[in-house]
Amino acid sequence: MLRYRHIVVAAATLLLAACATPQYQTRVQLIPPTDAAGRACVAECEAKKTACQEACQARYRECAQALEPQVEARYLEALKQYEFELRRYAADLRHYETQLQFEWLNRRPFIHPWWGWDPWPGPYYPPPYPAPTMPTRESVRAQLEKTQCKDDCGCLPAYDACFVGCGGQRVTETLCVKNCPKE
Repeated sequence: MLRYRHIVVAAATLLLAACATPQYQTRVQLIPPTDAAGRACVAECEAKKTACQEACQARYRECAQALEPQVEARYLEALKQYEFELRRYAADLRHYETQLQFEWLNRRPFIHPWWGWDPWPGPYYPPPYPAPTMPTRESVRAQLEKTQCKDDCGCLPAYDACFVGCGGQRVTETLCVKNCPKE
């Protein structure tokens, strides 16, 4: 019986491995223009991209600094929620321990007439869900920054358009990197 179980598990593993979907990665290559005017134009595009990225980072820093007063209030809210979840978890844990202590009361004196033993196991009591994690100011700040501050200002698409406008080429290719189909 144990031997067949190992065979079934191995077959299921091989079946799942065979069904793995391929993973692809897109690679972008920028080919600069060959003439001097095109290269000078690309240099201007790069200067614009750098200025755009610096301005974007400055706006992000200003936004993050403006969130400081909200961080403390949200942190206190998160601590209150954590305290509530911790109390609920403790109650669920006590209930689980009680169920385990009195599990013997739920045993049936039933003995199956054909086998001479009860084929049904006793009741199953799932353990409580994982304990809640305590929030930190940094995690609250990171969540606020993620939801309220914009860190992508669209500098790269503008640069790509400028680069192509200067006579450069943007070549995009998609490559299979994992679980590739055999050709």
